[in-house]
Amino acid sequence: MIKIFFNYLKKNKFLLVVIFSFISLFLFLYKLTTVPPCLNADETTNAYDAYSILKTGKDQYGNFLPLRFKSFGDYKLPLLTYLTIPFIKIFGLNELGIRLVNLPFVFLYPLLIYFLINEFFNKKIVAFFGSFLISVNLGLFLIARQAHEGYLTTFFLSLTTLFFIKFLKRKKFFYFIFFNIAIFLSLFSYHFARLWFGFYFLIFVFLLIKKQINFKHLFILIIVSGIFLITDFIYQPTRVNNLLFFKSEGFKAKIKELKIESRFPFLFNEITIGGKQIINSYLNYLSANFLVINGDANHRFGYPEMGPITPIEYFLILIGLYYLFKNKEKWRYFILFLLLFSPISGSLTWADKSITRTLFIFIPIIIISSYGGYNLFKNNQKIFYLGLLGFLFFLFYNWNFYLFHYPKRATVIRSWQCGYKEMVDYVKENYNKFNKFYITKKNGQPYIYLLFYLKYSPEKYQKIAQLSPLDEYGFGQVNEFDKFYFELYPVEKNKKVALIGYPDDFENKINKNFKEIKINTETIFLIEEKLNNN
Repeated sequence: MIKIFFNYLKKNKFLLVVIFSFISLFLFLYKLTTVPPCLNADETTNAYDAYSILKTGKDQYGNFLPLRFKSFGDYKLPLLTYLTIPFIKIFGLNELGIRLVNLPFVFLYPLLIYFLINEFFNKKIVAFFGSFLISVNLGLFLIARQAHEGYLTTFFLSLTTLFFIKFLKRKKFFYFIFFNIAIFLSLFSYHFARLWFGFYFLIFVFLLIKKQINFKHLFILIIVSGIFLITDFIYQPTRVNNLLFFKSEGFKAKIKELKIESRFPFLFNEITIGGKQIINSYLNYLSANFLVINGDANHRFGYPEMGPITPIEYFLILIGLYYLFKNKEKWRYFILFLLLFSPISGSLTWADKSITRTLFIFIPIIIISSYGGYNLFKNNQKIFYLGLLGFLFFLFYNWNFYLFHYPKRATVIRSWQCGYKEMVDYVKENYNKFNKFYITKKNGQPYIYLLFYLKYSPEKYQKIAQLSPLDEYGFGQVNEFDKFYFELYPVEKNKKVALIGYPDDFENKINKNFKEIKINTETIFLIEEKLNNN
């Protein structure tokens, strides 16, 4: 039976790759609006900005077709928001409308990886393995199934790599143009693409020195970067700086504490402590603890024992690297550099083990694992089939946990900012009952959920939109609009008001008739209604 399958595989590889695209599509669409369990604030603001552009041609602040979306003051890169517009148009301003944004890329990725791996090795069976691995890779789907820029960026960086290899192999100028288009789109997708642009720029400088290209290639690349940097200059976003760990107050406080405690304070400074932190963080991204066991430390992007890849793939990385160099594959060093460069963007930030900033790491992992699996199949089929069974076991376990257990965990519910939809439902039902709604902004930006779920008129909101000064993380707040005040202020007399806060916002909860907003068994919000003159 297995021999018949592989004989069929040899003759119909590309047809099976198309089938993998549909498997990928199924894993993307299944329970899409409920896993993850809620919309987070970033998804919501992207959706509302897309809705605002659709209705008025302007973002929520009244900026006409911006190349950065002000959002919470972090000036998000624009590509994902613009790509969201047709989905909002077709499906409406809702969970499905925003989360479908990655659908085309989810379907195309198995095909893209097939072509990319085939360019590296010219072995369709290796490309077939890679296409299968990406169609079921949980690490990538954790980001694809939410409206996050990381997946989109990783797709365009993979496309960049494909056209880069095609250009080097065939020296045809139109491949170079496609390379520039792909990397240009990645720059307008998510911030870690900047580092990858630098990576390729240095390669082209090296190729120019070696006289394998001429200056016009480098000049075009400089123009591409110049166009992007002009938008940086115009909008002056601060989010990237706020993410760098050596800019954080916690990092500075740590150095100060070490200096006070030590008898050798000169040994503790930004260079020594920063270098140590970068190395430790970098190695963590390559560890089994991150890749196989725990993943992202933020439960919005991962959960303990819900590994982004399986243990079998981790071992296949080692096998693949061994055979890459044993067989002296032409692109072995470049593939290795792709793997080793991927963790750098995450290592430079204060975020602990961030999958979103290192998402591209799964692409070289899939390439290397596929090559390892191919060589294992070629040299020891018994171990290969045993490994395949192990892979399917771990894959089933991880996906089962993600789809049926992960969305029920209390820490996941809170990480995903659940409860706002239900809170807005309460507001809808009681809008005419109260003069004002006082809503806590302790753990998020509640205003954007009201705009989103109320489908608040963008034209109306643009006239009153106002953001507070940015905090240390580079985010601002909206303090009020309409009947909504985002602070639990002391209540005026002779007013009908509702106070909506977290349980710890109310000091005395005894003998008070609070209404509760619960998700599963978790109390998210308490609501105190004041209808009397008190």
